Amino acid sequence: MKIALCVGINNYPGTSNDLQGCVNDAKDWSALLTGFGFETSLMLDSQATRQNIKVRLNELVASAGEDDVIVFTYSGHGTQVIDISSDEGDTYDEAIYVYDGTILDDDLRVIIGKINPKATLVVISDSCFSGTVTRVIPENTRPRFMPARNVSGDRLVRQRFLLPETNMPEILLSGCTDSEYSYDAEIDGRYNGAMTAMALKVIKQDPKTSYSDFYAGLRLLLPSNEYPQTPQLEGAATHKNTLLFEPFPLTPAPPPEPEPPPDPEPGPGCLKGFFKAIARWFNQSG
Repeated sequence: MKIALCVGINNYPGTSNDLQGCVNDAKDWSALLTGFGFETSLMLDSQATRQNIKVRLNELVASAGEDDVIVFTYSGHGTQVIDISSDEGDTYDEAIYVYDGTILDDDLRVIIGKINPKATLVVISDSCFSGTVTRVIPENTRPRFMPARNVSGDRLVRQRFLLPETNMPEILLSGCTDSEYSYDAEIDGRYNGAMTAMALKVIKQDPKTSYSDFYAGLRLLLPSNEYPQTPQLEGAATHKNTLLFEPFPLTPAPPPEPEPPPDPEPGPGCLKGFFKAIARWFNQSG
């Protein structure tokens, strides 16, 4: 089973931060993944609420079994919320900013943490989680970042989204580092996320490649003078060496312990058993 959920949000009601390339991103990822044999579904703009996204992600994770591949793509604003549990060194938690509010990285981690260890999960996020860097950007380009002042941190934080890479059950491809913007831009006459546009270009050139080799190709295109963002590929080394959108290799079980060779001579335990058998024979005979 191969299933993908592709989310794209251009319309952010009540803000002045609408985007133009996110719906295209979601449709483009959906078309690409369909070619890889996925059953895909789209959530666009008002469909992409906190409730709808979390319910659907939980359903996908719960249904995933051995050799199943689940892909979740998100294109939209990233943001930060005040960290009230002190698990973030900079006092902020990362979040994606969906149609009706935020979903914390911690909420995503709780859902992802339920994945069957024999299933494969790939998360692609073309958004940014920090706005600490200000840069001059080209015309018709804007960062995919919602300023933290537009949201409030009233949710209890449980666990960071990014675990140490060796402990991650998924592959995560993100648009930039935590001190950069991901850009929404007009590229070749059409709006997309810069990371999505470049990633799709690399994949179409060589669809039968590993995540590591794909990422090497992507890094030849980003960062660039036009789009100063550095995509990140996170995950265990064995997962990064897997072919794109194929099941992760299962960790082999340890070999069984070898049977100890028989003693060449009977030990005390064998003699004890022998004498017990003789005693039972005499008792029965008597």
